[in-house]
Order: sequence, then C-alpha cells, then structure tokens
Amino acid sequence: MTGFEKKGPSLLIFDTATGRRVNILPINENEQSGAATTLAISADGRVLAAAYATKIEIIEIATARALHTIAHAGRLTSLTFSPEGSFLVGLGENNDKYIWDASSGEKLATLVNLSGTFSGGGDDWLVVTPDGLFDGSPPAWNQILWQFGGNTFDVNPAETFFNEFYYPGLLAEIMAGRKPRAPRTIAQLDRRQPEIKLTTLKDQSGAGHIAERNLAVKIEVNESPADKDQATGSGARDVRLFRNGLLVKAWRGDVLNGRPATTLEITIPIVAGENRLTAYAFNRDNVKSKDATLKLTGADSLKRRGTCYLLAVGINVYDNPQFNLRYAVADSQGFADELRRQQEKLARYQRIEIISLNDQEATKANILVALRRLAGSSEDLPPGTPAKLQQLQPAQPEDTVVIFFAGHGTAQGKRFYLVPTDLGYAGDRTSVDAAGLRTILAHSISDEELERAVEGLDAGNLLMVIDACNSGQALEAEEKRRGPMNSKGLAQLAFEKGMYILTAAQAYQAALEAAQLGHGYLTYALVEEGLKTMAADRAPRDNLVLVREWFDFAIQRVPEMQEAKLKSSRDMNVNRIILEDAATVKEKGRGIQRPRAFYRRELEAQPLIVAKP
Repeated sequence: MTGFEKKGPSLLIFDTATGRRVNILPINENEQSGAATTLAISADGRVLAAAYATKIEIIEIATARALHTIAHAGRLTSLTFSPEGSFLVGLGENNDKYIWDASSGEKLATLVNLSGTFSGGGDDWLVVTPDGLFDGSPPAWNQILWQFGGNTFDVNPAETFFNEFYYPGLLAEIMAGRKPRAPRTIAQLDRRQPEIKLTTLKDQSGAGHIAERNLAVKIEVNESPADKDQATGSGARDVRLFRNGLLVKAWRGDVLNGRPATTLEITIPIVAGENRLTAYAFNRDNVKSKDATLKLTGADSLKRRGTCYLLAVGINVYDNPQFNLRYAVADSQGFADELRRQQEKLARYQRIEIISLNDQEATKANILVALRRLAGSSEDLPPGTPAKLQQLQPAQPEDTVVIFFAGHGTAQGKRFYLVPTDLGYAGDRTSVDAAGLRTILAHSISDEELERAVEGLDAGNLLMVIDACNSGQALEAEEKRRGPMNSKGLAQLAFEKGMYILTAAQAYQAALEAAQLGHGYLTYALVEEGLKTMAADRAPRDNLVLVREWFDFAIQRVPEMQEAKLKSSRDMNVNRIILEDAATVKEKGRGIQRPRAFYRRELEAQPLIVAKP
C-alpha cells in the first residue's frame, strides 16, 4: 500500500498484512523533473520505481537508498515490474511502451503499437532497440518513421536499414534475458539513398482503365551525389520491381556501372483491377531507397481464369542403384493427384496441368528446364528434352505454380542440394569420399540454382514442398539474425515473391519413409491425413483448408507420427540419409524429424484455398 504525505514530497510504505509503516521514502521534486507521475513496486517488495518528467528513480525500499536513475524524457502514465523483477516497463502518453533492465537501468527496447492505424486494419507494431535493431509487422516496416542513432535529422522508415538491423523475434529475445546487439552503428553506414522514379513508357498513370495486357514500364535510377562527407556518389544496386506486393523482376548487382544515373525498362503483364507497382533499390551499404509507386487499373477485358501448374518430381530409381528409394514416386504421384482432385472441386482454375518427372526423367537438366519454362525462358532446349516440357507455357499473374520434390537431398556447408537421378557418382554409397561428394554436388541442384530458376516466375501463388533429407538448409540464412530483405538464398526469394515453402526436415535431419504408410512421413501427413480426411482444417475449422493451416498441420503431425513409430520400433526405413559421416550426424543432432515452413508473416487479402469437403 502506498500513499503521499500531505505536507511534503514523500511516500509512505505500509505492510498491508499488519498495517505497520515500513518506511518513508523521499520523492524528489524540482522545477526540472516536477512531481512523480506514477509509481511501481517490484513483486518481491524490494524496490520502488518513481517516474518523473525527465527521469525514473529506482529506490531500495528497506534503506530508502537510490539504486540508480534512468534518464527518460516524456510523461509516463504507468510503470510495471515484470513478475520476476528483471524488467521495468513504462507506458507513455502516446501509447508507446519502453522496456528497461531493472537492475542496471539500461534501456532495452521501445515498442510502438498502432492498432488499426494503417489501411487494412489489424495490429501493426514495431519494436526497436537503442542501437537500431528492429522487428515488427510488415506494414510497420515502411510506414512507421523512426529516429535512428539519436540524430534528429536521421528519420526514416525502419526498413531503410533492413539488411543489417532487422532482427526477427527481437522482442522474445529481449524478454528471454538476452541482449542482442547490432553488427555496427547506423552512424557508420552511408545513409544516402538512391532516388527511384517509376513510370510507364506511354505515361499511362491516371489514364483510366488500361486494356493492354503487356505494359512497358520505365524505372529511372539516380544515385545521391558526392557531398562534403562522401567523395563519391551513393551507388545504386539490386533494383526490384513488384506488382501487388509480389516480385516481378530483380536487377542484381550494380545497375549504374560507373554512371550517376540509368534507366531500366521492362514489359510486364498487368491484371484486371488494381495493379500497384513498386520499385526500390539499395546503395552500396545496402541502405534501401524510398519506394517509387505507380497505381494502374486494368480493364475488365483482362480478366482470365488461371491455370494451376503442378510440377511433381519423384525419384525411386537413381543411375547408381545403391541410392534407390521406395516411396518417392508414390509421394510425387499421390501429392499431385490429390491436389488436382481438390482444386477441381474448388473450380477456381480454367485447367490444371500436372508435369510429372519421375525416375529417369528427373534429371537435373529436365527439372531446371521445367522451372525456367514456367518462368518464361525461351532458351534453346537440350536434345532429348521431353515433349511435355517443350510445350510448357510461361506462368501468368493469375496462375498458381506448385513444385513438389521427393528424393535425396543433402546439406553441405551453407548450401542445400536436390540430388537428381543422374547424380554422376558410381561408387559405393557407404563410402563417398571427397572427390565423390564433389561429383554428386556438381550434378545436383543447389538452393542457389533453384532461386535463379524460379526468380522469373510471375505467378500469383507459388508453393514449394521438398520431401528430402536436410531440406531445411534451403531456408537457412548465412547469418541466422539476418532478415529477408536483400539477403541471399531461397528464403529471400520466397519473401519477395510471397512464396510458401515447406521442407520435410531441419537442416541436418533425415526425411524418413515408412513401409506401413507407403509414403514418406511428410507426404502422408499432407495428403492422406491433411487433405483426404480434412484433418488440416483446424485454424479455424470452417470446411476450408488454407495453405498456411495445411503446412502448419504437417509441421505438427510429422513429429507425432514418428514418436509413435519409435515406440514400436518397427519398419523404420532411413534410406534417405546420405552423404554424412557419423561425426556430422552426432555434431548436428538428429532427433525427431520436424518439417520447416516459410511464409510471409502478413496475411493475404485472398488466402489460397487448398481443399474443401
């Protein structure tokens, strides 16, 4: 129980059980700090926090001794200690929340919550540490302006510094007692931003409804010039163009080539209704430019029912029979057939096209040709390319592309590889030496090659399911802390294209098969349980299976199935564990197979429906 004495700035502390006064604490009051606006006592009754206009004082109750003072400008309406007393949380008048280390007074983070402020509603939030690390909801990344580095003039959207300062899970890390630090201070960055201008070649903005399917777009890129602090311009690199939030084209690397400005041109398809075009670039220090935007409306004459392309790859038979599998082809066929059946019931697409590459057809060349043809490549095809790949048409913005692979995979270093039927190695499977491994990797498809092959896919929905050992490595970043913007790898591309990826296992786990099921565990969970029995209809249970809840169901279900199987210890087939020695397995840890998913955190306006009864 607390109360102020009427005659002076002091605080009376009472024991509520006995009514005995424990202590009288002085409450400092002067012209600068004013009167205390709010108070808090720790759960153990040991310390008290008193907030003033310019500071917070932490006082030991038993001795009335000031432990430390926290500088804070602005009126706080409430203070709260965390239950264990590690953190002190203050609420400001503008609804911002501040988190301090209660024992040292160090400021740990500021949390901004703007419920329903941005278009589309929802709860948008941003958490920022004093040295610039941040996390939050995607709309907040570019719509909440933030003052970085204590510089009054350095106010930018948080995503401007995405590459080095985005820290997924930042708030959870802080509340777990860890204190993540930025790799360098923002003051060390060249913060000059390239200038981007986005127009159509015929300047059709504001021209009403556009009936042209293919539209010529122009992106003017100018670097920030040299100034008193920088002897050269800012540079401009890695330009991206988006339509309705999904990547259409990326120009990698330096686009200026020593010039102060350049113009990029491209022809892209537009869709009926809204077409929000966005372009941005990065300077030499990977500081993002402001977005250039252009809004166009496609005429109703552009409406078309899309095509659902299902590229299904399954490999039981390898050129080296020692690597043969039993159920990969069944996985591939079962996945494609059930997804087609479900999509036919939904009647969303004009047609559903299955491109099956099984066993001897599942070569590296054929798999990459299929992906590049869907991405619009007009390259000459190698001799022997199957006719079904020669006839494959590029995907369009109204289309959905689903890519499924079941077979061997391996993680080596920071890379993941799909192992095709023509693996190039004829030796013994149990004693692959360094030269043999190099041969297999050279004949395999790396995650970087996958990224390049699908980058040009201009489809409204993209799904990739990899039922292979070690497949979670495809979603690893070189630095675990690093965020998706302008970093490397398949997860980066998935973020930009709104792509869903589900892998059968973590980076160094096996993807197991079971004879009793006739499938790999992942495919069985997805198809036989998730779709055929509608078990994936969970969140919410509404007689619809959305892609997010489908993947989430598999992530939960696969470990449950394996744990039950391990208890009986019967018929566990581990043929897909390859190219690893015992030391690697022991070091990385095997454990229960746990699938891994990637999808953007924001919800889609029109979520993809996978199935209904």
